Amino acid sequence: MKRVSSHKGGHSRWNLVFRPVRLLGLCYALAVMLWLVYALVDSALMLNHKMDGSLRQMTLTPQDLTYESFLNYREDPWSTAPDDRENWYLSTDNDPHILWEGEIYLEQVHLQVEQLLPPGSVTLYYLKPGQIDYRETQKVYAWQDSDGSYVFDLGGVTVTGLRIDPDSVGGVPTLLTGVELNPPTPWYLRFVPDGGQWILLLFAPAVAAGFLSVLRQIFRGV
Repeated sequence: MKRVSSHKGGHSRWNLVFRPVRLLGLCYALAVMLWLVYALVDSALMLNHKMDGSLRQMTLTPQDLTYESFLNYREDPWSTAPDDRENWYLSTDNDPHILWEGEIYLEQVHLQVEQLLPPGSVTLYYLKPGQIDYRETQKVYAWQDSDGSYVFDLGGVTVTGLRIDPDSVGGVPTLLTGVELNPPTPWYLRFVPDGGQWILLLFAPAVAAGFLSVLRQIFRGV
């Protein structure tokens, strides 16, 4: 009789765990814990790269960069820049490139530009040590910051070269201010999810809870 009672008690506890509201709460709590662990590990890696000197903050001026499929208004007597400011460029086809070579550990890149026409997609490619060709698998899409800068989140990777494609349509007048590598950011922002991470944290626990409930129903029916 005691064994039966214990068996029923175990089932009762599992029934409590698998109540929809409780299971959903547990999945969200687990997601938050995993996020905090991820943020702490990410912060530790960042500190390690800072200490060994591989993570540096750099600001690249237009003169530090090289260009493909770009016309410099000041170097073409037949073209007139939109205004008197320096470093106006015009993309001459739909695949212009801004290039930089150098080895650095990168978490984020900011492209500071002003464009007079919609640019289409703005992307960044990077080379890892030992590579000579840019690959589609090492491609990052930009999101635009409140100051108009294009931000590329690389997530922490050692690179030996960068290729930024600032537009994908061609004929876009572009004022290039510079490119920031690893711009300074407040430490607490490492614990604040970005757009894609917020979506994952909001919906993944609910999906996981639903999946676990379905699995339980399946095994109970076997």
